[in-house]
Amino acid sequence: MGPPSRFPEPRASVRLPQPVFVERLLVDVEMRRGRAYRRLAVRTVVACEDGVDGYVARAPAGWTGDPESVPVKAIFGCRVETSPDAVDLRFPKPLRKGERHEFVSLVCEDDLDEERQWINVDVDHHGIAPGVVDGEGKVTGGLNVSITFDDRVPEACWWYAEQTEYERMVRPPAGDRRLLEIRRGVVEHTFRGPCRPREQYGIAFR
Repeated sequence: MGPPSRFPEPRASVRLPQPVFVERLLVDVEMRRGRAYRRLAVRTVVACEDGVDGYVARAPAGWTGDPESVPVKAIFGCRVETSPDAVDLRFPKPLRKGERHEFVSLVCEDDLDEERQWINVDVDHHGIAPGVVDGEGKVTGGLNVSITFDDRVPEACWWYAEQTEYERMVRPPAGDRRLLEIRRGVVEHTFRGPCRPREQYGIAFR
């Protein structure tokens, strides 16, 4: 049987897109024993309509909805509010259309029972700007994914864009531009093109 067709996968983005456009998203993940232990996200968003007062975060699988054990932490520019099926990062005040806001959140998974094969970003809003890196190597726009591995460093890492789960796990051949260098246990990639709504982007590894 060949690879599946590219039909949308079940995910949050099948809902109406969140009313923001992301100018910059930095995702920094710490891996432990093949699991994603911590995931820090720095976002700069632009409101696409008046009255945008927050952002819906994705809680890790297995969270029971208990507000006392919510794994999403607000670090800067937001506060956490929970409901039985969602975690909201509320802004200090509602945004007007075109207004920018930067906020930082952290997801911690202490009970790690599933090994990861990729770190994925689901574009469940109005998209992410093309990647921009200044002369000092600082990411000033777009999507950047960085992964720090412990002593279980994979033998290969590569970036993927707009692929099914089947497609993203096919290791690119030697010399392919998608293959990424692992330096001192760290791999990262800035997506130079725009990231489109309802698509997925990230780094896979083996």
